[in-house]
Amino acid sequence: MTSKSPDPIERDSQLAESRPLGGDSARSDAPRTKLAELREAITEIDQRHAEGGTGYFSDAASVGESPSSTDASTFVGALSFDDEDESEDFDASYAKAKKTAMNMLAMRDHASGELRDKLLKRDFLPEAVDELIAKLQKSRLLDDEEFAHRYVRAHRERRKLSRTALKRELNKKGLSADIISGAVEDVDGEEDLARQVAEKKAASSRGLDYEVRERRILGMLARRGFASSVCLKVTREVLAEG
Repeated sequence: MTSKSPDPIERDSQLAESRPLGGDSARSDAPRTKLAELREAITEIDQRHAEGGTGYFSDAASVGESPSSTDASTFVGALSFDDEDESEDFDASYAKAKKTAMNMLAMRDHASGELRDKLLKRDFLPEAVDELIAKLQKSRLLDDEEFAHRYVRAHRERRKLSRTALKRELNKKGLSADIISGAVEDVDGEEDLARQVAEKKAASSRGLDYEVRERRILGMLARRGFASSVCLKVTREVLAEG
């Protein structure tokens, strides 16, 4: 069986110990001196690297490491500026998102989720948008509960929407179930509101066949979200009145 070759470092150590003191002492001390120099150099490199020194890679090359094809100082510098670049990107995105949000809020009220979705569609950084939304809420420029109540009042009066339709519209705005329930809980007069809608449609369809008028009135009421029982009741009453 072929014997295993001794480890080079172990072999050098054994040779050094077996050599007599005298003329070969300088040569026997050479490996130890070189090892000490390497250890000292590596210690210095590690220290500079820990301190962010730009001489890390050049010093490493001087002790036998092959330099990268990429300039070492440029590589280190690029690493050190990563955080700054990210900060600049965040600040720029936040500033643009803020300007856009203020323009949107100047046009009309928005729910928090609605505004956030619009900003994200414009490719602003999500973290910048989230911070902006939080600040707008803190300053009460965004108030989902107040928004919901204003929305209900305005659309109940202008569009004659039923409670069901109002809930559906508020849900599209990304509002929570609790806020939606609180906003519509005081809404009443469903039948009276349905009658207003039916009367307006009946007046505009006068002269058409009964079945056509009935179908159009029922369709209008259904789109406004009124219950089927209410739709049938007011439609028949309005058509009976002529």
